[in-house]
Amino acid sequence: MKRLTTILGTAFATWAVFAGLAAAATLTITSATLSAGSAPVTSCGVSSLTATRTVDNGGAVTEVDVAGVPQACAGQRLSVTLRDSSGGSLGSAGATIGACSGGCTVAFSSFGSVSASSLAGYAFAVTG
Repeated sequence: MKRLTTILGTAFATWAVFAGLAAAATLTITSATLSAGSAPVTSCGVSSLTATRTVDNGGAVTEVDVAGVPQACAGQRLSVTLRDSSGGSLGSAGATIGACSGGCTVAFSSFGSVSASSLAGYAFAVTG
């Protein structure tokens, strides 16, 4: 009986290995190419943006208005980051630039509780 168990166990293990190999043989292996290149990046004309902040009675920044955004940037995303004196981020927000005539102004108001006394500057990015 022990010999029969050994034979059946070996036969089952062999069958399982071949079944696994048969299943693996049905998989298709493909490769994709990887390449590098360059493409020109054009600006929508952002050269100098200005920002003004609104501060509540507790000294927290409640809104930042970014002015001087060109009309050509409409539909793109403008991000503003509030910076401390060491260049670290105090908070950031982003919005899609809407259609406008003349220079656009974009308002941001979701910075959390950033103290106006900690704010030393702004960083802007236009993507799209």
